[in-house]
Amino acid sequence: MATFPIVAAYAPSGPHGWPVTPTQTVGGHVTQAGGAGLAELAYSQIPDDDFRATLDRAFPDFSFFYLGGLLGHYRFKVRSHSVAADGRADLYVALDADKETLDPATLRWVQIADGTVDNAGRSHPFYASGGLASDGLVSFYASWSGVRTAKAYLAHDTGHRDRIGRDIVTVLGGFTYGSTAAGARPAGSTVAGVRDTGSAIVGAGSA
Repeated sequence: MATFPIVAAYAPSGPHGWPVTPTQTVGGHVTQAGGAGLAELAYSQIPDDDFRATLDRAFPDFSFFYLGGLLGHYRFKVRSHSVAADGRADLYVALDADKETLDPATLRWVQIADGTVDNAGRSHPFYASGGLASDGLVSFYASWSGVRTAKAYLAHDTGHRDRIGRDIVTVLGGFTYGSTAAGARPAGSTVAGVRDTGSAIVGAGSA
């Protein structure tokens, strides 16, 4: 049976488990509303050279190792990828797996949005609304208005350091997403290759 790194599991508006506003997802998959349109959500096995260079410049005390994709039994399950009537867009993705290889508490995300590491100005590279959420799920949530280009990758904070003392982070697979200017061609009604599965969501009850 073929497997798909990203699967569609669109759900109605609901809580996303992160302490940010808005507290509810837009829900579903609406590609254009309020004069804004979604760019295509596309799986990416490995970041491009610009992404890597930007991370390295911003965080020289970290050593990033690139795995070249998700672990074979991991999937991204898309719960909300929509534009609201007021033009606000969002993306809510939960991590699915048929078994847990990595401790969910060590899973984070690294994101570069519009050319800048999106880490809320903190001392580490990790995205603020991604990882093990308060609802016990490993997830990623983003909400924005206006034109946006972003790339986000699941990351494993290994807790180890290399020979020169840099924190080692393993970067797994991720996706590109964003939104387009009003009138630009929006994303299609479905993401190519996306298929639903019955795998279990990583999170609550993990070791």
